[in-house]
Amino acid sequence: MSADTSIHMPLTDIELDELEAFLTSDAVSEDCMNLEMLDGFLTACVCSPCALPTSQWLQAIWGGPSENSVGAAFSSAEQAQRILELIMRHWSTLNHVLSEMPTLYKPLLYFPENHPSNETSEDEINYEAHDWCFGFMTGVILGGDAWAPLMENPDTADWLFPIEALAFGDHDPTFGEWIDDIERRESLVDELPIAAVLIYRFWAERAQKKTVTTHSAESKRAKKTTKKPQERLH
Repeated sequence: MSADTSIHMPLTDIELDELEAFLTSDAVSEDCMNLEMLDGFLTACVCSPCALPTSQWLQAIWGGPSENSVGAAFSSAEQAQRILELIMRHWSTLNHVLSEMPTLYKPLLYFPENHPSNETSEDEINYEAHDWCFGFMTGVILGGDAWAPLMENPDTADWLFPIEALAFGDHDPTFGEWIDDIERRESLVDELPIAAVLIYRFWAERAQKKTVTTHSAESKRAKKTTKKPQERLH
């Protein structure tokens, strides 16, 4: 399989386990993202209106600049390449699903603590989703002012509400009534896939309009600068 082809292949369960094992190993700091948080973070990066430098979002994955974070201590160049490949493939999968198959999009969420059994229906599981939402908001914060058009628009700001509430609600009394009530918390979790798709579409449509406007402006400038060919006198 070529590199160009493999980058678009979704991670298998075994590969997700491999990536999770590294993210929770001694090779990274205690502030490193776990797999659920990484999924939320990469989803935000895919949706983001600005392209972040690879070094910047990798630093965020390993835990960001802090005393407890020293990046990732890979055992070899091969391991570094392998882990980065898994991360990039997951990013590519998220981008493809949100772009081409949005109805199939689902956030990757851990089972809650004391999860009774694997026989429980997915509809009956009370996912916490805190880590996923915290990862997503880390991506939003990393994008800075570029996210302002969505956050300052009353019609679109509500799309971030379930993500913010689940990310910060345990420490922010503003979201207390949503986090402390089990049914309300479950409703926030249920809104996460819809919110991610709406946010992705918002920025994708703005980027498309900007591209069309730019091409139109360039076309007009080209017409103005085109000189009419002179006719030769015989």
